[in-house]
Amino acid sequence: MKTTSTYRKTLTIAALLGASMLTIGCSSGQHAGDINSIRMDPSPSMHTLDQRSSDRVNMHARMKDSNLRMISTDIDKMFYVDRPSRLHHGIKP
Repeated sequence: MKTTSTYRKTLTIAALLGASMLTIGCSSGQHAGDINSIRMDPSPSMHTLDQRSSDRVNMHARMKDSNLRMISTDIDKMFYVDRPSRLHHGIKP
């Protein structure tokens, strides 16, 4: 008898939780139901024709990282220390 009561309570709680989950539903975006805002901006997440704003931020981060890693090579080339000088071949005895 006690197990039937526990089973009913568990089933009731599960049903109430399920019903409350159904009433919450999914969150809707900016354009949900507003046809004018859809017509004004049909692709709201796109920053350019082929990129989202997060894609542009990632591209800039890669570019900054590459530039910072290559700066030591550029400095060596600027001061001509990236290879030995060809002006003097050494002293001949």
